[in-house]
Amino acid sequence: MSLMTFSITQSQQPPPPVLLLLPFAVIVTMFLRVWLMLMLLDNEDRGLKQLEQALSEKTSEISQVKEELVSMKEASSKQQEQLQDAESRYQNLLKSTAMQSVAGLPSAAGAQPKAKATPGPPRRQAGSQRNVFIQLAGAQSSGKTCLLETLIAEHDPQQLPKFNEQKSNFMAHHQIQVGDKPVKMLDCSGNSRAAHLVKERFARSTWVFIVYDLSKRESLEHALALTQEVHAAGARPLLFGNKYNVDKGDPIQVDVAAAKDAAVRNEGAAMESSKLMDAVQFALNSEEMLDSQEPISPDGKRSAISSAIDSVKSWFGGERAKGQGVLRPSLKGTKAMKQARKEGDPNVDLRPVQELQDSDSAVTCICFGQERLHKAYVLLATASKDGTVVVYRCYRTEMEIAMLDQDFAPEEGAYSSPPADHSNIAVHSRLVGHSRAITSIFFNLLEDQLVTTSIDKSVRFWSIDSGEMLKVFTDSSPVPVAAFLPFNPQVFVAANSNAVLRLVNVQNGMVLQKLKVETEVRALKFDDTGLFLLAGTKSGSIHVLEASDANTLKFKFKVNLARGGVTCITFVPASGGQPPCLLVNTSDCSATIIDCTYGPPSGVLNNLAVRHRVRVAHELLPLKNCYSPSGPGYLISGSENKDVHIYPLGKGSNYKMQPLKHHQVPVVAVSVNMQDTLLASADSLGRIVLWRRMDFSHIPD
Repeated sequence: MSLMTFSITQSQQPPPPVLLLLPFAVIVTMFLRVWLMLMLLDNEDRGLKQLEQALSEKTSEISQVKEELVSMKEASSKQQEQLQDAESRYQNLLKSTAMQSVAGLPSAAGAQPKAKATPGPPRRQAGSQRNVFIQLAGAQSSGKTCLLETLIAEHDPQQLPKFNEQKSNFMAHHQIQVGDKPVKMLDCSGNSRAAHLVKERFARSTWVFIVYDLSKRESLEHALALTQEVHAAGARPLLFGNKYNVDKGDPIQVDVAAAKDAAVRNEGAAMESSKLMDAVQFALNSEEMLDSQEPISPDGKRSAISSAIDSVKSWFGGERAKGQGVLRPSLKGTKAMKQARKEGDPNVDLRPVQELQDSDSAVTCICFGQERLHKAYVLLATASKDGTVVVYRCYRTEMEIAMLDQDFAPEEGAYSSPPADHSNIAVHSRLVGHSRAITSIFFNLLEDQLVTTSIDKSVRFWSIDSGEMLKVFTDSSPVPVAAFLPFNPQVFVAANSNAVLRLVNVQNGMVLQKLKVETEVRALKFDDTGLFLLAGTKSGSIHVLEASDANTLKFKFKVNLARGGVTCITFVPASGGQPPCLLVNTSDCSATIIDCTYGPPSGVLNNLAVRHRVRVAHELLPLKNCYSPSGPGYLISGSENKDVHIYPLGKGSNYKMQPLKHHQVPVVAVSVNMQDTLLASADSLGRIVLWRRMDFSHIPD
């Protein structure tokens, strides 16, 4: 019994502590293992993130290195180009310097050194278009007049009286004998008001010597600006540093290296000297002199005036679009206008946009002026049968202003913007003084005065801005026409109805020369060289007179043209493979296109030949014509059948007449502005119509 009890008692006692601890140790061990695994995983995750971050940073660094490498390659390429350009300019400078060294040495017969031109735009043959070998230009007080005077005194002293007589002119022609070679030179004023006249002559010169004073910084700045324009006109610039003041002790104030660099860049030369002969000798030894001695072929090659006109056109926005008809688009048209157009008519977009009328008296002459002086407007001068003259301001359109490629001085005041009525036209001045019909009207060379001739036997000079009459020159008979000598603004030539041509000094009224013509001269026009005057007569002939110097004319030859009297002559530059020509109205119901043949020798007008005649209703009135350089070029003429007649001059055009209908009476006078965007036509009842070509490019089809 007791044993049994003991057994039972033993079996009911709790297990020993060791047995209880075993499961707990296992649990702790497992927990530690899990914790360690979690820690390892966390560390691995952090390591992966760090690796990813490091990889990202390395990738960014690689991208930066690649960009830097590309940038370094571009910089290296540009540096290489600059080095090549510098090397090329250096080689050219060496050639130029070598030529300058040779220029002062006597040349053996048949072994003249030639100045090799650097690669550039193709140049035209000098002899075929350029009637001046050396043109002298530069800022005022640069010493070019003294340099030229010394050259003449040393090498051709017989020319000194002529030089002294003409040195006050804006431009003066001289032919100087240098050794056994005659050198044609054109001395140009540094007067800023005559700058546009000087620049127009660049295209007619083989060399342009741009003189600057080594002791005056501003004179070099002026010379550097001219250098680019000379090169653009196809002439060869020579920057001449005048050492006269430096030799007397004045310090050098200019960067001579900049002058040499500009010369090389513009295919020219540069030198410093106190003697102009050094530069002349260099030019004489150049390739251009050889070319200029070649005879000129009369095969219609481009003449000098065409390049000069191109230079002036560049101030007004480049080339004209071909195939658009007469005038360049200058006013945006409306959608309704576009829908109403008739296809096939080249002048369908040419519209009358404004009418002017000051009186019922017939308008006899009109002309545009001051186109290079104002950005906001141009002037239109109109003259009438009753003797009145009205000058209008014609404000440019937005399109015309956008076409301009010229810097204008800032303008302020009442004239700087169009009138408030949005008419774009305003009366600028009225010129009152003539008692009878005005026969011709033109601006002087500086375009600050207007000149009028009249049946009342007078030639009058007017201030354009004030309307004040400045001078009156009276004649013994009516004065049909007058014109300034291109190289001498102090002398004009006037014709009277007694068939006499007079050269008159503007300052004192002295008659410098009288020439008797076979019959009354009714039209005068100088050609592009400024050396030949074309005089159209009442009997239908054209006399060619040569301006042998700034004060003298002499007859050269005559061409019998028509049975009716000549009423207008317009000179036209060569274009489209056609030679320079004249557009001539005659009162036998025709307008004639006449080709001008120059040379040999260079620049000499030798012949006039009729190219074509077109029909124009013209028997009684003194009709005028003008020229538009759009496309192939156009002859525009008034007519007695109430229309403005337009004739294309290009090859293959057949001179087919295109009428502009708007006037109700005969159209007497027409004129186109220099920008070739505005046509004015005037009729026998005093009405003036302004025409523009509409632009529809902004309206979708």
